[in-house]
Amino acid sequence: MGTSQGVIRYDTQTAEDYEVYDNQNHLLSNGIFAIAMDANNKPWVGTYGGGLSHYDGKKWHQFNTPQGLNDAFVYDIEFQKDNIWVATWSGANRVIGDPRSEKNWQSFTVENTEGGLVDNWVYAIEIEPSGKTWFGTESGVSSYDKGEWKSFTHKNGLGAPHELVRQENQGTLSQFRGQHHSSQASPSMPNIQSSDYRPNYVIAMLLDNKKRLWVGTWGGGLSMLDTQTLKFRNFTVKDGLPGNFILALETDSSGQLWIGTNNGLSRFDGNIFQNFTAINGMKSKFIFSIEAAPDHSLWVGSKSTLTQMRLNPETGNPLNIN
Repeated sequence: MGTSQGVIRYDTQTAEDYEVYDNQNHLLSNGIFAIAMDANNKPWVGTYGGGLSHYDGKKWHQFNTPQGLNDAFVYDIEFQKDNIWVATWSGANRVIGDPRSEKNWQSFTVENTEGGLVDNWVYAIEIEPSGKTWFGTESGVSSYDKGEWKSFTHKNGLGAPHELVRQENQGTLSQFRGQHHSSQASPSMPNIQSSDYRPNYVIAMLLDNKKRLWVGTWGGGLSMLDTQTLKFRNFTVKDGLPGNFILALETDSSGQLWIGTNNGLSRFDGNIFQNFTAINGMKSKFIFSIEAAPDHSLWVGSKSTLTQMRLNPETGNPLNIN
């Protein structure tokens, strides 16, 4: 798991066996933004200011700007066959082959794509089986397919209209202070405290098995993009969500969509949102990360708290919350 104090490898069976990797022994930064497991089940770690780290089973390897990484702040990591896609705050990188060779690093920025990538602040990457790649940024969503770029913003339907969320969003901004990135110094998320409604600001994305791209926005609710028709549908508190600030997205083994918001956790079955808050045993209203495990459990991360939910393997319904 990624924390502000490094990476923790935790044995969920014994609940006692754990190991910490931090800047005292293996990493260049303790702030962890992303952890992704490759085809060999080895971790790649995106850090806050320390670049990209990889553990090959024997030792750690570090990749930073001298090796070709666009920026030392890495927010997402995705794999496409032998390629590695990396989201940074200075554009995105694609590594084709061995990352230890600088010639294998490609850079994608607003400048070198001539605006194809809509913003250099990239927070999320999702890849279709066809290889089409989606980027969630501070200014909307971009897609890249066979050399062609397309962009999608609020003008195209991303995020709900302000009048639909204005009332529910009031006062939310002050609650974020001291939580997650808003407590970190620039340049983490320099603009999120200036507005309670930025529908183009994409924090999280998830591509499901029905070719739908789910997009979490800052105050504009949850957007669903049909990747075939390229039409958006938006969901807000008025539709049943607990909050309009979408911070994390995940699907479980039964295909249910889980949504982390500023006001609790929600599960969406395609028709109804089922919400989980302190009443249900959640320790915090701000849900920053969600991970579905093979044993039908769900791990939910919030500030200073990790919660485990046991799910019914047949229905996906929560059995208990620890």
